[in-house]
Amino acid sequence: MDTFERPEPTISDYYADLGLPQQANFRDVKTAFFKLAKRHHPDKKAPGMTIDAQDFRKIREAYECLIDKAKRAAYDALYSDIQDQWNGYLEWQEALCRQEVRKRADEEQRAARERAEQARKAVEAEKARKVEEEKHAAREKTEREWMREERVRQAEERSEEAARRIREQQEQAAKNRLRREKERDAERRSEEAARKVRIEQERAAQERLKSILIEEQQEAIRRNWTKIRDAAEHREGETAQPAPPETALSCVHPRLGWPRKKGRSSCIFCKESCSKWSFQCPECNLSACQSCKCRYCLY
Repeated sequence: MDTFERPEPTISDYYADLGLPQQANFRDVKTAFFKLAKRHHPDKKAPGMTIDAQDFRKIREAYECLIDKAKRAAYDALYSDIQDQWNGYLEWQEALCRQEVRKRADEEQRAARERAEQARKAVEAEKARKVEEEKHAAREKTEREWMREERVRQAEERSEEAARRIREQQEQAAKNRLRREKERDAERRSEEAARKVRIEQERAAQERLKSILIEEQQEAIRRNWTKIRDAAEHREGETAQPAPPETALSCVHPRLGWPRKKGRSSCIFCKESCSKWSFQCPECNLSACQSCKCRYCLY
């Protein structure tokens, strides 16, 4: 086949356009034209149908040429060449169509082969996937069995290790108890010895403290009596301060050791009555109220 594109002839095949042989008369030309005009005229198209004005112009052009005697004679003189051109062009078109058909058939066959190849590959891929899944499942099963055995082994090791630690802890606890008992015995002996020493030291300290307190008390009594006498001599000249009663002058009244005593009594200094409690002189047992006790610095 000619691979080069063949252009359409410039002059139409009017007889072929009207569907007539070259020997057709004028009446045949008119009949064919009017028949085709009804089919291709834009005004004759049904609503919604596509209007093809080119087809109508082509049949009108053929009619105008063939209905005119002079134009038809001139056209018939060239018609042999025109017919050859159109025959060659139509043959080329048919060959081109056959080529397109073969091409589409080849493409369909190629597409079918590709689909078959893809289907085959899909089947092989599915088969390979199943094989891989089986291998993967086998590996997972092997790994699970190994992990189970490993867990059992580790559990046994942990159990043995725990038993060993318990034995060691028990042994260490026994050693610690023995050591603590020895330490407690030693502490008890040491505490007993320290307690005895502490008791002796406390007894000696109490004896020394008692002697010191007696000496301090005697010294304080001596100082207090001196202060009381001086204060008494000083108060004799003051009218604001009450003078102690004569019965009180016969007693020294030490400044220390005035205990608190419950009961009614009368203060030897201010003569006020104490209804609930008072402070009693350790020497003469006379009472003093709270105010006079503070005033004369009695304790």
